[in-house]
Amino acid sequence: MTSSNDPPLRVVHLTKRYRLERGGELEAVKDVSFDVARGECVGLLGPNGAGKSTAIHCITGFYPASEGQVFVAGHDVWREPKRARQELGVCTQEDTLDSDFDVTDQLVRHGTYFRLPWKVAEERAARLVARFGLSDKAHDPIESLSGGLRRRLQVARALVSEPKVLVLDEPTTGLDPDARRALWDILKEARKRGAAILLSTHYMEEAERLCDRIALLDKGRLLDLDTPSQLVEKHVGRAEVEEEVRPGVVWKRAPNLEDVFLKLAGQRLGEEAA
Repeated sequence: MTSSNDPPLRVVHLTKRYRLERGGELEAVKDVSFDVARGECVGLLGPNGAGKSTAIHCITGFYPASEGQVFVAGHDVWREPKRARQELGVCTQEDTLDSDFDVTDQLVRHGTYFRLPWKVAEERAARLVARFGLSDKAHDPIESLSGGLRRRLQVARALVSEPKVLVLDEPTTGLDPDARRALWDILKEARKRGAAILLSTHYMEEAERLCDRIALLDKGRLLDLDTPSQLVEKHVGRAEVEEEVRPGVVWKRAPNLEDVFLKLAGQRLGEEAA
């Protein structure tokens, strides 16, 4: 039973384990819980191997969870996969574009999968093609696109259905600065229409600009979840951070999310080593 007050995305005690060939198990995601509210952007921040992509694959229903539940617009992603996916827009790190269709048809056909009328799908596709700087490639085959253009198209495809929940795994990797800022603007517009956004990123500036709250992950664990400013205030404070960038040269900067993560991950690593 769901209500209009329920968050569009709800992750409850998510755990993912893999069996290892040499025996034993790897726990890639460990009892992670959080919500994403309507019009909110929550960032997943952590180093390679932190569990971000595994968590995203479980949240979007590509991997079954070992334990826990995920709800998209009130629908359990494993018990009601079709209903959950109708409310979900996804851009994974993997290139999942369909080489059978050109740039525009890629978007139109994806839109019709989400039961959009053909005319509406065409209108949205044309708008997204223009917004992502793909107008001169609108009818080109997918194989002719560079890596950066393919990435733009993959993000545009996630947006064409105007989903209630948008999950993006490193969406700006490989994009030039202009394309990255254009995407930031598009995501801000999606938030205004009420989309709940889960964004995995390595870019600290991107996380601070776009995210209302940040979930810090390390070795599959959720270290903390709060606003960027509160994370800095809580774990680092406002004093200047000094770092020796090369022998005899010290760089002074205001504390930021990178300092927070280094402190929290360092403590965790120290605890495990002990």
